[in-house]
Amino acid sequence: MNFFMKKNSQTNSKLTKPDIEKLLQEAYQANPKCYEKEDGTLLIGLALTEDTDSLFPIVPEEQWAIEGKTISEWIITMVSLTNPQGGIIGQMEYHEAIKRLEPFILMKKDNWALIRAMTHEELDSLFGNLPRKLY
Repeated sequence: MNFFMKKNSQTNSKLTKPDIEKLLQEAYQANPKCYEKEDGTLLIGLALTEDTDSLFPIVPEEQWAIEGKTISEWIITMVSLTNPQGGIIGQMEYHEAIKRLEPFILMKKDNWALIRAMTHEELDSLFGNLPRKLY
């Protein structure tokens, strides 16, 4: 997978090719978790963890499917490592989350985005006036 750096990101100006290679090798690749809803459709969730460089698909529907099943919802759950209570900061509809994560995306290629490690405060700030719990 060959990534390209976003031109509008100030963070990227400091990244060298070896830096990029290292980020890509060490980044967590998001893994979907599937849950069946009461109506029989599926909810797919992925976790974005504080302080972790992560690879996420930009459009998850193009990356994953389950034969013979309808996936009705995709969500990203923001997870804290430093909050005294730990656990979930909040959940957000996938496409809304990717839109709000845009300033933190270091590189994109095809359907993948490399999201830089974010602080608890940065993850928390994504929510604005959105509810924090979807389920």
